[in-house]
Amino acid sequence: MRYEPRPLMPTPGAFPDEKSLSAFVLGKLDRWFHIEEQIPGRYWTGEETRIDAVLRPRDPKGWHDDAPAFGVEFKNPAPNTSTGDRYGWVTQAVGYAHCDWQGYGRLGIFLCPSPLSWLLSRADEVTSARQKRIGPEALERERVRVREYGRRFGKEYSDAYVDSEALLAHRRTLGELTYEEFTARADGFVNADERQREHDLRMADELTHLIGQLGIGELMPYEKIGWALMRSGMRLWSEQDGVTRVPFQLRPRIGSR
Repeated sequence: MRYEPRPLMPTPGAFPDEKSLSAFVLGKLDRWFHIEEQIPGRYWTGEETRIDAVLRPRDPKGWHDDAPAFGVEFKNPAPNTSTGDRYGWVTQAVGYAHCDWQGYGRLGIFLCPSPLSWLLSRADEVTSARQKRIGPEALERERVRVREYGRRFGKEYSDAYVDSEALLAHRRTLGELTYEEFTARADGFVNADERQREHDLRMADELTHLIGQLGIGELMPYEKIGWALMRSGMRLWSEQDGVTRVPFQLRPRIGSR
């Protein structure tokens, strides 16, 4: 997949607010970039707005643009952040890519963290989620469900009945998982976990190309290379290797591609 090296997923709730997140990340990037915060801009409709930060490389040598600069918008994901909210961030960033920013004109926009981090994180958590479906906690949840179902209709089931019904449901879950394993192996995967993870990674790969075509990139830390600027699954810059010669300019283009 194009998401190599592996991105380090942000922990929802790790920062108390968006300001704390941006201070942490910009403090890391200050070594390589000149940073201006809260830059005003204007939509093509005339409405005013602001972006969290604009960054310019301290050493512009090697960048595809003559005067490289890009905008960064930070979002502080919470444990209950919805999928709609995450794609709302993309919509906001696409609008920003068409804004005129004071002193810069139009800019390429990078979101931190990646709006696809939830999808990539889910790919890494598939195994533990499946184990929870067959663990002791799952069996206890079935017991509680059976008791509550009986009480709803004025019945108080015996412990033996509750246990038998809970075990039956538990066996049904095991059967479903066994069937998933069988179909995954029939599809050529090692197991169902690998199939789900591959599906999520493929979806993330497609989506990162889509938002890249809209002029939106991702600012994330990665294993081995540190912080990196990515667009359409390609690395533009990284903490370890510096700027990468790719056929991308930071400033968004208009028209046919």
